Amino acid sequence: MRRTATALLVSLIVPSVAFAQRSDDTLSLAGRNIISLGVGLTGARDVSATSTQSSTHTTGELGYIGYSHYVHPQAAIEISVGVLNTDTFEQFGRSHANTIAPILFGVRYSPQPLALTRTLRPFVSLAAGPYVHSVADASAFGATSTTTETAAGARLGGGADWYVARHFMLRAEGDYHAVGSFAHADALTENASGFGFGFGMGFVWGGR
Repeated sequence: MRRTATALLVSLIVPSVAFAQRSDDTLSLAGRNIISLGVGLTGARDVSATSTQSSTHTTGELGYIGYSHYVHPQAAIEISVGVLNTDTFEQFGRSHANTIAPILFGVRYSPQPLALTRTLRPFVSLAAGPYVHSVADASAFGATSTTTETAAGARLGGGADWYVARHFMLRAEGDYHAVGSFAHADALTENASGFGFGFGMGFVWGGR
């Protein structure tokens, strides 16, 4: 009788423990790698064209490409390269391009207790690095000039990742860029800091 009761108890407990372990494991992001592409949905975008000149002017994050690797079930290290502000124009005999591109290194934290489902994970992120301001002018007569300078800055973000399928995810994220002062200030660099919101998607592989 005692053996029968023990066997019955084991048959009930062991599967329950195993199921609980599997449930926890599905929330672990350890070992996952993500290559993501994103576009900014806020900011100002102006395009104009005349018979002698065409120009574009964008403030706010235009887009980014990033790579993340989860070194912990809830935390990843990441690197991203983006385009924050741009100003370009083409006119007879001359072209001009003015761009701010952040190169950022940071961490992304997806707390397991806040997981809405096994596939929908809120996160916060913090990254810092150089914001590269590049100005390039060229003329039809062969004259060119290029100026590049950097300013330190950081980005604080928050949002959610939705793992739609094993190798595909969608991302919604709001962030704030805090950018230092540039030595050669112009209309583009004066408003480099600010809030933004964007949408992204990514290719996912690895993990447990």
